[in-house]
Amino acid sequence: MKVYVEPPPEWDCGILSSRIRRNGELYEETFELPMNGSIDHWGQLYAPASPVTASVEANYAGERILIKVRVSARFSLPCSRCLKETGLAIVGDLRYLFTLRPARSEQTSVKGKKGEDGDSSGDDDGDVDVIPIDSFETEFDLKQYVWETLLLFLPERVLCSEDCRGLCQICGKDLNEGDCSCREEGGDPRFAVLGDIGAN
Repeated sequence: MKVYVEPPPEWDCGILSSRIRRNGELYEETFELPMNGSIDHWGQLYAPASPVTASVEANYAGERILIKVRVSARFSLPCSRCLKETGLAIVGDLRYLFTLRPARSEQTSVKGKKGEDGDSSGDDDGDVDVIPIDSFETEFDLKQYVWETLLLFLPERVLCSEDCRGLCQICGKDLNEGDCSCREEGGDPRFAVLGDIGAN
């Protein structure tokens, strides 16, 4: 299976600037983007459980174009404590301001927040990322921005449950299924030789 560290080349999520009306009317479009491999991020692999859905909203803001990219997707990856395969659902959005002005004349920042229950959601009141361009007479290729939004809301670690007990560091038993006898037997036998040294 493929492993992605960049946007999948097969993703097609471009919108024509000519479709965005200057009267302030909101332009909306949704893309279903296939994932034929896992995402390599945070040192682990996020296996897709569904295509990535990207919902795009765009409108003129003066002589600039504001585009909001919202992504939703489901993944599967090992729990960070017990290694059990765990489902992950994310939803997140970022806003991008495409402008003919130099980037230094605009505020440039991105802000988002994570939602409850392990999901992630964007902050509609957050700032925008300013993208300077040469002309509006073109197609906005949003592949890189969808990818950026997706990666931003992938958590660094995933737990099967908040109270996951993980694995015994000695015998490797899943402690969610019950206690093991390692502690009762006096700990890790690999350290017994240290006790013998101390006794001499």
